Amino acid sequence: MILFPAIDIYDGQAVRLLGGDYKKITVYGDPLDMAKRFADTGAKWVHIVDLNGAEDSGNNFKIIEQIATKTNLKIETGGGIRSREKIKNTLDTGANRVILGTICASSPDFAGEMVSLFGSEAIVCGLDVKNGKIAIKGWKENSEHTAYSLGKTLTDMGVKYFLHTDVSRDGMLSGANVDGTKELQEKLNACVIASGGVKDIDDLIRIKNSGIYGAILGKAYYENRINLEEALKL
Repeated sequence: MILFPAIDIYDGQAVRLLGGDYKKITVYGDPLDMAKRFADTGAKWVHIVDLNGAEDSGNNFKIIEQIATKTNLKIETGGGIRSREKIKNTLDTGANRVILGTICASSPDFAGEMVSLFGSEAIVCGLDVKNGKIAIKGWKENSEHTAYSLGKTLTDMGVKYFLHTDVSRDGMLSGANVDGTKELQEKLNACVIASGGVKDIDDLIRIKNSGIYGAILGKAYYENRINLEEALKL
């Protein structure tokens, strides 16, 4: 299992949203300082969400580039990435993987084309689930896809990596959807990252023991419920 400590960036600050709600925001400080702390603790990857990109209010490319150049962390990042140009610009910051969200549901062919263009290692498709359906447009709307139906379409196009987010659990510290993520990974025969609700070290142990490829560590770290050094030793 790969642990992906997370940094959500909004207006240049490391923040967390409750359930994806921009009105329920907590500021935690400087993203670069946070990333350096992750690297010093032994993390290999960082998961970055550009919240300004997600709401089309700008981007935080300069900060992502600083993290790429001033730490040895591999970067997985997303937020409003819906064009070939933005994928290229994001990868040009030094990021290793780009997360595609809404565009995967609205135009699955686009994701397949981007895998062909940039390689399967560079593309992660987000499967954000709300009330059993794929949530789109910043989790404000639901599509007709299920995680499996969309995931199967995308794997057939060469997508290898997925981010499975249980929207109802995101930022709630209610426990990760381990069974749902494990089932999805097995059905798709792909690498799936569990996201949303991780609350304690036992959650991470369950994720690891289930064979899930990776896990996002967010609010539980920021609220001092999980010690990063201990988690990385898993």
